[in-house]
Amino acid sequence: MLNYEKLSVIYFSPSGKTEKIVNEVAKNFSMNRESYNLLSFDDTKTFTDELVIIGVPVFDGRIPKLACERLSNLKSENTKAIVILNYGNLDYGDALLELVELLKENDFEIVGIATTVSQHPYFPEIAKNRPDMDDMKRINEFSQKVIEKLNSNTRNEIFVSGYKPYTPYKTPDFGVLCDEDLCVECMDCVYTCPEEAIPEDMPKKTSLDDCTRCSTCINVCSENARSFGGMNYAKEMETAILNNLERNEIEFFM
Repeated sequence: MLNYEKLSVIYFSPSGKTEKIVNEVAKNFSMNRESYNLLSFDDTKTFTDELVIIGVPVFDGRIPKLACERLSNLKSENTKAIVILNYGNLDYGDALLELVELLKENDFEIVGIATTVSQHPYFPEIAKNRPDMDDMKRINEFSQKVIEKLNSNTRNEIFVSGYKPYTPYKTPDFGVLCDEDLCVECMDCVYTCPEEAIPEDMPKKTSLDDCTRCSTCINVCSENARSFGGMNYAKEMETAILNNLERNEIEFFM
């Protein structure tokens, strides 16, 4: 029987896929739950004597820079963490090591890690419709293994792959487009953009110097007016699809 009164679910999820996965894990735990969306939550907080689930996506082999900054503000006092690293079927690079090292520095005790796969945010033909039913089955298997480990009070160091220094942050060469005929200027993209890259007085535009191509504005747009595109997009999509036809499966690190 788990001796925790509260479960905190923490995620950075521009496409909504990482949020879906951490919530699937959370369904396996019967306790009071609080959620922290790192797209908007940027406070300093210490989690004490509880269980947390932390989920972030991978951007070109790294944790998104903004997610890293906001995770750095979250500290632990006797708190165990279940970690989800979600990626679009490409190589997740050094992101897993980066995430694990960051959480350890902030004194979280990691009890289980899953690298999960979801539809690629830039190139939707890659890992299309994932996470699927098989993925969800594996995610719930992972959750049960974590529960067994917690109930047995097993404590061990979890080792993951990756190299330091980490690969430098890289912004894709393509842009974010807005179909001005479809846009109704509802301002949802303006108010949800975590980088404030969409001007309030010109919501059909995007400052590509500030934009990290996180996909939040594309996924929040109810009119489907926003999309990735521009120079190099078609070429990069073709290359990515040719190099990523095989299905990667969810991995557990316990």
